Amino acid sequence: MKITKSVYLAIIFLLSLVFISCNTLPKDIDEEVGPEDMIIKAQQYSDAGKTNAAEIMYNRLLDQYGSDTNYRVIAEFEIAHIKLKARKYADAKPLYEDIINIYDSTYESLPGKYLVLARNDLARLNNEYKYNGDKKNRKLSKKEKAKQQQEEEEEENTAAFW
Repeated sequence: MKITKSVYLAIIFLLSLVFISCNTLPKDIDEEVGPEDMIIKAQQYSDAGKTNAAEIMYNRLLDQYGSDTNYRVIAEFEIAHIKLKARKYADAKPLYEDIINIYDSTYESLPGKYLVLARNDLARLNNEYKYNGDKKNRKLSKKEKAKQQQEEEEEENTAAFW
């Protein structure tokens, strides 16, 4: 069976895409390191704007050390914070809620700052943005807030009338 030049070119093109996409993540991400070093590396990636690499490191931390509640809280908070900054509110909200539930249900000694930060970020998410499941969330304009308030008042008046 003859393979044409266009098939060879397509194969070469696809292979080059694979190699290029593999090089977009830092090479040291595959190194075997302990949990503290993972956190440090992930934070360095995050500070450098490499949020994909940071999220990979935090997910690896969850996979390898997620049974340790301290590391789970740290990783989930950092992933949620990355998602919040990326405006992926539907992804961030359950992570913040899980962190708060962990603190409510555990008696272990956990770093208190993550509870405070999770509550603050969740309140910010809930107060500033209209949360509608998987729909894109956005801040309401003054006109939209006034219209929403007027509709709520009309509903109350109608309900009171009947």
